[in-house]
Amino acid sequence: MAGTGGHPVRTVIVVLVVVGCGLLFWLLRYPCVPGRLRYAFSFGAEERAARRALSDARGERRSACEKADRSVAEAERRWSDRVAPFRQRVRELEAARAALPKPGQGRAVRPKRWLPPLELHEHVLLFMKNEAAGGEDAARTSVEEELPLAGLAVDFGHTRDNVHIRVTRPDGTSRTEHYPRDREVAVYDLVEDVRNQVLRHQQFLARQEAREAELVTETKRAEADLAQAGEAGRPELDTVREAARTRRARADALLRAARDGWKTDAGGLRPWR
Repeated sequence: MAGTGGHPVRTVIVVLVVVGCGLLFWLLRYPCVPGRLRYAFSFGAEERAARRALSDARGERRSACEKADRSVAEAERRWSDRVAPFRQRVRELEAARAALPKPGQGRAVRPKRWLPPLELHEHVLLFMKNEAAGGEDAARTSVEEELPLAGLAVDFGHTRDNVHIRVTRPDGTSRTEHYPRDREVAVYDLVEDVRNQVLRHQQFLARQEAREAELVTETKRAEADLAQAGEAGRPELDTVREAARTRRARADALLRAARDGWKTDAGGLRPWR
């Protein structure tokens, strides 16, 4: 009874050995064994020639692809070098346009001549207001209205009892501030300052608009030069790319022929790749 239990085990071992030998023999004949060990074994002159042709075709394909990639990379570098100065010029013009000064509020203009609640700056006229600071007796000021100077009109007026400044907004609405009669000179001085600054602000805007229009024109011209330079170098780049595609296609065709040659000459086997 003890001896009968060994027969199934021996049978399994024999089957495994037979299958393993068959698999090993198939791998040695198949032309895609890892490590290229298949080229170390020969089963006849025709098989050796087929393996050699397949190995040469694979080497030629690798070499062709490397040369194609290198030629395309060099052509693309030459094209990039050709257009680089024009592209840099476009970037510089765009940066110059983005860096144009924005009006904002600007610096204070002759603050010693301000009269509450008016404060004059380079590009705006402010109406200020007083607020209690957290229940304390001290007051703090905040902006009640900010008026850009563009289109602003300021007039001086007086009555028997007081003098005033009338500020007319671009939409035609106005706001008037009254002062004691004895502040007439100070009121007139501030009106004069505001009028002068309105003119300066308009000149600033005119310069900005002119410079921006100039930069827009220069940018369009630079972009046209960039496009022209790119197109001038395009034929060479396209030619190199087409030659690279042809070289790769020819190498692929030779490799397919070598695979088919193995299939024909090596007992019907054909490599995976």
